[in-house]
Amino acid sequence: MRKQEDDNWEGRALSFLLTATVLMMAIPTPYLRAFLSLIIFALLVKYHGEDPKIGTLKGSVTASILAFAMTLPLLLFSQLEFSGFDPAFLLSMIPFHLSVAVWEEVVYRGYPLLRFSRTSLLASSLAFSLIHAFNPGFGLQAFLGVFVAGLALGLMRREWGLGPAMSMHFSWNILMEHLWGYPTSGLRGPSVFVSKLVGSDILTGGDFGPEASIIVMIEFFSLFLAFLSILQRDRLP
Repeated sequence: MRKQEDDNWEGRALSFLLTATVLMMAIPTPYLRAFLSLIIFALLVKYHGEDPKIGTLKGSVTASILAFAMTLPLLLFSQLEFSGFDPAFLLSMIPFHLSVAVWEEVVYRGYPLLRFSRTSLLASSLAFSLIHAFNPGFGLQAFLGVFVAGLALGLMRREWGLGPAMSMHFSWNILMEHLWGYPTSGLRGPSVFVSKLVGSDILTGGDFGPEASIIVMIEFFSLFLAFLSILQRDRLP
């Protein structure tokens, strides 16, 4: 009976991923995507009577610190130049990046991983990677990099909650693009520093940026393995 329930849930999760992706792509702004995704998530959680597993403030702060720490090794391979500091601009970017982190985490980690399974984790990570297919510089490296990040965020959502996964996602994007000035998923905006990774596309990630870099892949895969060990430990009798 339990296996049948899990199979039914995986089917619902896959249907949700497809339907929600089409819906979100039809909505022009990330702010409306974030609002609607949260409403839909809240209604579905209530309908199923499930614990949304939001997580704690401590977990969210820890995730943000972790995101910052993971950006630092890139500086060892970068040419770094201070370009200026505009606090008003940086503050103005918070709502945009927060809305992106909210809708992407709710759609790709929130509902699909409400009941965790390997199938749902793989499917959500695959869908998460493929929605970046139209970003500048997307290719096999970028696909693998975002897929591995999705796996790590999925296990973070499982172990720490949805809030920390959102916090990690938000902090990573705003730090990479607007603090250090790297291309983030192929996009680049004004930043405090201008940083350029030096080396081959395998090291730099090419036009897509460091998320397609072998350095970041190793970091996110290491994070995935760390959470996997916690998951396996928790399942021990």
